[in-house]
Amino acid sequence: MIEIIKEKIKEVAFKKVNDTDELFQSGILTSILVVDLATSLEDEFNISIPFTEITLENFSTPQLIQTYIERKKI
Repeated sequence: MIEIIKEKIKEVAFKKVNDTDELFQSGILTSILVVDLATSLEDEFNISIPFTEITLENFSTPQLIQTYIERKKI
């Protein structure tokens, strides 16, 4: 799953990332790009990501995104 997440990040941000890269602090993701990423992840994993859940706690690293998606799929 993490490889798919990193590929989706690469598609929206045009940057390759590692599992623990800080996506916002490093400037890889902006507020606009994270919404694009969330939409892409919704389609890929057949989940719904409410705007209120697009937070640093859920989206600041690929690992945290994976944890978030795993919780959504339960």
